[in-house]
Amino acid sequence: MGAIGGPARALWVIGHRVTPIPVGGRVVALEVATPPGVPGPPPHHHEDADECFHVIAGRLGVMVDGEWTALGPGERVDIPRGAVHTFRNDGREEARAITAFEPAGFEAFFEEYGVDVSRPGAFEESVSEAMIRRVAEGCHRFGMILAADRPARG
Repeated sequence: MGAIGGPARALWVIGHRVTPIPVGGRVVALEVATPPGVPGPPPHHHEDADECFHVIAGRLGVMVDGEWTALGPGERVDIPRGAVHTFRNDGREEARAITAFEPAGFEAFFEEYGVDVSRPGAFEESVSEAMIRRVAEGCHRFGMILAADRPARG
């Protein structure tokens, strides 16, 4: 039998509760819990990583290159690097999904902008104007390019 780790450290990241899932000493996936009424991140793409969402509870709407898909428990979507995407809670209860990135490395974004859930006022801090501005100004350092910042193709 393998080792059983302690409780994972959860973070509020722009209104979403993110819990890293480590394997072999590195984060390989994250559980993302989105409360009802919390908007997803602004439409964006990843320069150097593919992403997937695998829904484990609730209803998650995922937009990829302008097309929305509603996902329920057990359903998933793969998002290739460069595809503009976002997500939202499409239900009345918390939506939870496992998300993973290939190659690894984007988990550093969540560490940079996450607020430990045990801190008083953590959720509110994660959705404050100051934090949203900080994320928008710095997310490019992690290869996350907001659609509004994407150069026109042509």
